[in-house]
Amino acid sequence: MAERDIDKLLAMTDSKYRLSVVTAKRALQLRSGAPSVLPVDQRVRTRNLVTQAMRELATGKLTVGTELMDEQRFHQDYVRQRQAQLQAQLNAERERERD
Repeated sequence: MAERDIDKLLAMTDSKYRLSVVTAKRALQLRSGAPSVLPVDQRVRTRNLVTQAMRELATGKLTVGTELMDEQRFHQDYVRQRQAQLQAQLNAERERERD
């Protein structure tokens, strides 16, 4: 973890393992399209979503155990989004076959 606020982040959780899990879950949420709570000027310039997730937690706008997207809702949204992508691909392939 190369985040500059690592001590603050570790103080927010009961162990470094929980911090790793929470950070990974938030990074997955960001990857799946969840909006960032950081202002545009504070977002990570690289595509490293783990660093962005850690910065979000360090700001205090998100807290461990609350305000993170509900796990079940997140999973349902992800499944719906993935099904829509697959359906769009299937429709595109069918269109190409007709031509």
